[in-house]
Amino acid sequence: MRVLQFVIITSVWFLTGCGTTPFGTSSDNTLDEDERRLWAAVTEEEKRIDQSGLLYADSAVNDYLISVMHKLSPPGLTPDLLAIEVRVLKNPLLNAFAFPNGKIYVHTGMLARIENEAQLATLLGHELTHATHRHTIEELRGVRRATTALATLHMIALPFGVFGLAATTLGTIGTLGSVTGYSRGKEQEADEEGIRLMVKAGYSPQEAPKLFEHLKEEIGFRKVKEPYFFGSHPKIQDRIDSFRDLLKSKYADQRGEIGADRYDAVMTPLVIDNAETDLAIGRFQLAQRDLERILSKQSRHARAHYLLGEVCRQRKGEGDAELSEKHYRQAITVDPQLPAPHRALGYALLKRGDHQNAKAELLKYLELAPQASDRAYVEQALKESP
Repeated sequence: MRVLQFVIITSVWFLTGCGTTPFGTSSDNTLDEDERRLWAAVTEEEKRIDQSGLLYADSAVNDYLISVMHKLSPPGLTPDLLAIEVRVLKNPLLNAFAFPNGKIYVHTGMLARIENEAQLATLLGHELTHATHRHTIEELRGVRRATTALATLHMIALPFGVFGLAATTLGTIGTLGSVTGYSRGKEQEADEEGIRLMVKAGYSPQEAPKLFEHLKEEIGFRKVKEPYFFGSHPKIQDRIDSFRDLLKSKYADQRGEIGADRYDAVMTPLVIDNAETDLAIGRFQLAQRDLERILSKQSRHARAHYLLGEVCRQRKGEGDAELSEKHYRQAITVDPQLPAPHRALGYALLKRGDHQNAKAELLKYLELAPQASDRAYVEQALKESP
C-alpha cells in the first residue's frame, strides 16, 4: 500500500506530462524522472507477484512463449532498452497484462482459451505494444484511471475467491493493465501495432479477431462477470470491432501461419492443469468442456480421463457415478501406472459395496504411491472394509 500511495502522490505533484516515444524508435530512450519512479514501483510489484506462489512453472511453456515473443519483437528493441519476458500465472480467470518494463503476465485461464499460435501472437503483440509504447506512464499521468481501477477491482474480485483476490497482489500498475485496461486510443494503438507485428512475423491476421470472438463466446459461457479487462464483454467487443476494421482496411488479402498443432503440443498439459483448477473451485462445466476438448484430440490421455471422472463424481448428477467409474477405468487402461485413478476407482467401488475389487484398487494405489500423503487414510479405509 505504501508503494501505491507513493505512486499516486508523486503523480499528482510531479508528473509533468512529458511526451513519450516508443522504445527502439528514437536515439534517446532515457526515462523521465516520473518514469524511473514508476519502474522502481513496478519492481516491487513484480517481487510480490513472483513470491505469491502463483507462477506456473513449466519450462516448455515458458520457452515456447518466449520463442513467439522473439518473433514479434521489433528489430530496434534491444534488452538494454526493454527486457521482454513472459510469465504465466496459475489462475483460471481470463487475464493478461504488461508491466512498463517489459514483463508480460498471462493467466493459465487465458492460454487455455487460445486455439493456436497466431492467436497467441495477437495477444502477446497487443500486450507488447502497451510496454514498448509506454502506455502505462501516459495513463498514470492521468491519476483518475488508476484510482478507478483499484476501486473497481475490490468490488468485483470477491466472487472468485482466492483467484479473484489474487488480483490484489498486482498492485497499482498491474491493476491498471488488468482491470480497466487503457484508454480507447491506447487500446486501438495496441491493436494496430500488435497486428502489424504478427503479420511481419508471418502469422495470419485473420486469427486476430477470432481470438476475441472466442473470448466473447467464453464470457457468455461463463455467465459471471470476471474482474479483469479480458473478462469484460463491452471491452472485448471493442477489440473485435477494431480488428475487423483493420482486416478490411489493411489486411483483407493477407494470409500466414496459424500454428494450431504446435500450440496444442505445448499447451495440452497447461489446459489440463487449468481444468483441474476449475474443478477445484467448482466450475464443473468449464472443466468438463476443456477436458472433453483434449480428449477429442487425444482420446488416450489418462490424466484427462481421470479428471473427467472427478468432474462427474463431484458434480453428483444423474448417472454421474457410472460415468466417473467409466473414466477412471479408461484412465487405468491408458496408463496403469498412474496412481490417482486406482484410488478414485477404489473409493467408488467401496461406495457401491464391491469390497473385493475396491481393496485391489486401493492396494494398487498404495503400491504405486508409497509416499502418498493420504496413505494413513487409505489404510484405514482398507481396515474398515469387510
